[in-house]
Amino acid sequence: IDTTDTWPVQRITAAMPPRQYGDYSGPAPRIALVLTPLDEDNLKLAAQVGATDVVYYNMNTMPDDSAQLRAIRAQVESHGLRLSCVEGGPPMDKIILGADGRDEQIENFKACLRAMGEAGIPILCYNFMSKGFVVGRNSYEAPARGGSLTSEWRASEFDVTTLTTDGRTTPEQLWASLKYFLDAVVPTAEECGVYLAMHPDDPPMPEVRGAARIMTSPEAFEKLIQLNDSPHNGITFCQGCFSEMGVDVPDAIARLGHRAHFVHFRDVKGNAEDFIETWQDEGQTDMHKALGAWKATGFNGIIRPDHVCMLPQLEEGHATEEKAVGYFSGKASGYTMIGRIWAVGYMRGLFDAVFGRAESSVAATALHPAKLTTTLRPPK
Repeated sequence: IDTTDTWPVQRITAAMPPRQYGDYSGPAPRIALVLTPLDEDNLKLAAQVGATDVVYYNMNTMPDDSAQLRAIRAQVESHGLRLSCVEGGPPMDKIILGADGRDEQIENFKACLRAMGEAGIPILCYNFMSKGFVVGRNSYEAPARGGSLTSEWRASEFDVTTLTTDGRTTPEQLWASLKYFLDAVVPTAEECGVYLAMHPDDPPMPEVRGAARIMTSPEAFEKLIQLNDSPHNGITFCQGCFSEMGVDVPDAIARLGHRAHFVHFRDVKGNAEDFIETWQDEGQTDMHKALGAWKATGFNGIIRPDHVCMLPQLEEGHATEEKAVGYFSGKASGYTMIGRIWAVGYMRGLFDAVFGRAESSVAATALHPAKLTTTLRPPK
């Protein structure tokens, strides 16, 4: 597999027609939330602050039968919200390494896609980071605006002398594993109406502790697309990770937005080797311009605030409270709830300015009761 950076660059010259995501095919994107925990109080809160969609988040695993997913969907829809995405997905450690047992994991992955199709959940966000080293941070208690807390990464202060439990891996090994995986699962995703959405590596460094990392640049995502050109092989465009890459985020959206199904609305100050997470309005990306780039592509998927700062005087943080399942971190994990409330308000204002209230309001993008029974694929 060619792993050089010579893949063709495709920029958007005209907006794509809106895609059909479950019951929704409107022209504007929608605001989604991860809820920690996903319970009645937080579902009510999400509806109150102006989110329209919910993301089921579990970095360890996910249900592989439609009955469980339908039950979660019913709970979400009882609050007038739409369950649009599973983030994390089934185990992939053997798939990523190309190790014994990967075919069994692929079959389980396909079973999860079928369950999602039968339950009417259109997007699966996953990543291709070796499980020996996933998300890297030095601190989850770095100071941020007004005494809030956030996370930071400094490669220069991180012990890189010890190999991960996976030993040494190479980019060639991971690209070969990715192609094998996509060839196996994309036809099932097409059959079930589910869109795969690859998340970047975080931090987007080419290697940490002997573990190769391949989803680290816009060129890498162009390679991902070229490996399998189906629209169901797509991208989770984490704006924070692309900001870490040192690229112009709106320009990267123009290059890759035609294959994005899911956006993480997040920002940092710094680069892949040294950065701090920020409030969404004070990072190094022009968020208004970024949303303008999404409008230019015709993107109508979901956008969720990610890695929010923590308010320590109002919440204990994930050292003691409910964590985002499978995301093991420290105090300011980025998955506390109060920062998300602020982020949704900030996003609502930007959405009005960029997409127009008539097309992006809660009323225009919310789940409609007449469509509660939408499925992507009839159960067999």
